[in-house]
Amino acid sequence: MPHMTVEYSANLDASIDMQAFCGMVRDAMVDTGIFPLGGIRVRAFPCHTYVIADGDPSFAYLNMICRVGAGRDEDVRLAAAEAIYAAAEIWLKERFDAPMALSLDLAELDPVTSLKRFNTLHAALKAKAV
Repeated sequence: MPHMTVEYSANLDASIDMQAFCGMVRDAMVDTGIFPLGGIRVRAFPCHTYVIADGDPSFAYLNMICRVGAGRDEDVRLAAAEAIYAAAEIWLKERFDAPMALSLDLAELDPVTSLKRFNTLHAALKAKAV
């Protein structure tokens, strides 16, 4: 963990490179220093059916939902959320000038019901570093 899911209004596809956005979010997550690289996942899904505010088709939204494993203090989670949000805000402001709403929810998963037994990415990253 963490896993970041980005849901966004499809009208952003015309002006924003979502692959680049996901890469920037991954970098921001790494830069927090609290998440293991092998656990980071960032994925984005456009929403093609939506109405925002008064229905103005130029309005946009981008919602980030970050799920993290249990065990970090609230202050640590808040600092990570603030850093990721700030990076996304800066990145978007440089590339999109129509009205939009940006949100981030960082949620801690229940350690009992969050199953993550199969993950060979950590070993693969360690092998690549050798």
